[in-house]
Amino acid sequence: MITIFPLLLLVFLAGCRSAESYRLERIEKATKHFESIRLKQLDSGRVLTLPDCIGMALAHNLDLNVSRLQERIASEQITAEVLGMLPEFSAVNNWKDRNNVPASSSQSVSSGGATYNYSQSSPQWENNIQLELALSVLDFGLAYLNSAQAQDRSFVESEQTRRAAQNLTLEVVKAYFKVAVAQQAMQRTTALLDQCAGIEEDIKFLYKTGEVSPFILIDEHKRFIRIQQRLMESRKFYQDGCIELRALLGVMPTSDVAVDDSVLKQLPDLRLPEISDLEKAALLERPELSSKDIQQHIMLTESRKTLLTMLPNVRIFLDFTNSTNPFLYHASWMELGVRAAYNLLKLPQQIAKYRTQRHETASIEEQTVALSVAVLAQVRLAHANIAESKKLFELDDKVYQVYQKHLEVAEESFKLGGALSKLELDRLRMETVET
Repeated sequence: MITIFPLLLLVFLAGCRSAESYRLERIEKATKHFESIRLKQLDSGRVLTLPDCIGMALAHNLDLNVSRLQERIASEQITAEVLGMLPEFSAVNNWKDRNNVPASSSQSVSSGGATYNYSQSSPQWENNIQLELALSVLDFGLAYLNSAQAQDRSFVESEQTRRAAQNLTLEVVKAYFKVAVAQQAMQRTTALLDQCAGIEEDIKFLYKTGEVSPFILIDEHKRFIRIQQRLMESRKFYQDGCIELRALLGVMPTSDVAVDDSVLKQLPDLRLPEISDLEKAALLERPELSSKDIQQHIMLTESRKTLLTMLPNVRIFLDFTNSTNPFLYHASWMELGVRAAYNLLKLPQQIAKYRTQRHETASIEEQTVALSVAVLAQVRLAHANIAESKKLFELDDKVYQVYQKHLEVAEESFKLGGALSKLELDRLRMETVET
């Protein structure tokens, strides 16, 4: 008892923390985490391809690693639930030593109340050991069903991890092409801005000479500023894309990454399967639908557990006892017992609970159907979006080709000394690159 009170006091004091202690802990963890993140860098000068980015993200993305840990936790929970099916086993050892000899006497009730001599029923020192094995049929059945549910939850975590990997792949692809497009635009924009670096000086010169109307110069100057502003926005777009891509790859999120943009030089051959085949594949492979099926089975198992609790609780006991008392007729013995209990007043509650769970199972089925409809809608929207995007790109490409042809004609005319001024030629260049 003397050592218990200091131990309890230590545990109590250890559980009390102040706001300042949490603040200091946050500072320590922030420093530690920043240093670990800062060390995660890409190889200098490495040009990443799309397969490289996807592979790095699937291997090092922190959110996906958390999903894998959750899957591992669910897998370990299966073992814990299976071990719950083991019966209760307890070992009790009683040792006692008296300061005198235990003895007693008795008095006859049929022969005049004569008193018998004192007798001893146990020694001064005695040791008893008892081994007890208890098996509850109800607990065993519940543990078995719990292990089945743990297995299903492990499957759910696997499907969620698979879905997280799919979402991560999609985000990486989007960020990759965002960086690739911005990187290509940066190269063209930088070269163009270098060519048009003297526009401001040319406009000032024309102001002084009066060769061009001031209103025309002001209008051209505003147009140049607006185009230059839009072209400069591509740099911010590129930096945002780099930070986003590096964060998905699990490295230090900075605005410095180089990707292979050669995939943008040619439009891929978009040959999609039949829409019905895509819909069937989506209904078979989407992890959300698989997770709903597993959740429905989990609820079905829960209703079976409720049915099991409606049965009598039968417990089987098996005891072995050994005593060092030499006055006993048998020093060791075994006992086998069965005890059954039935709580009748809990039966209406369990019946109502079972009906509720059956309704929840039907509800999950309806949710699965509704989700299937949403998946089919997503497939059709995506299919139509790809087709329309291709048409839109082809139309935009025609506009660009017209601007490009116009620029080529203007440059040729400018070289031959035509009426086109350098100011107008620079404006055409910026408009063409922007297009």
